[in-house]
Amino acid sequence: MKKSWFVYMMIALAMIVFSFWDHIYPVKIIDVHRSTDKFDYDDIIVDHFPLTDRGRINWWLSQRDMLKKKYNIPSGQEFVLMVWDVGGGYLRDSPREDYFCFPDMTSEKNCIEKNNLLNVDARFSDENKVNFIIGDNKYIMDKKDGSIIKERY
Repeated sequence: MKKSWFVYMMIALAMIVFSFWDHIYPVKIIDVHRSTDKFDYDDIIVDHFPLTDRGRINWWLSQRDMLKKKYNIPSGQEFVLMVWDVGGGYLRDSPREDYFCFPDMTSEKNCIEKNNLLNVDARFSDENKVNFIIGDNKYIMDKKDGSIIKERY
């Protein structure tokens, strides 16, 4: 009886911590890199990103106005925005490692480990769709009614 009570309490505690995760560790935007080419690819480096696909999409939906006002991203109607995990911070490029480097930075440490957390792709605005790519999953949101469907990517 005592063991089952302890197990139930641990499950309840885990559920409480998981439900308040976003409030305990809010997403911190470390840096934003604007595209320097015509393709409108922008990058956001974050720490403490939501763990679930739904949480990541909700983060984008709730923060897109702030990102537009503060960082002017996305800059147009058609864009690709990539959210990266900061990991161990910026690193020096290495031929032995698979890093993603930012040419707009002048310092030696201008690369991060490739840990892409979210891609937001709205390149085909005539279709009124926004694609969210998270790992092997693709979510397509209809801009008109806000409905989201999931596809295998």
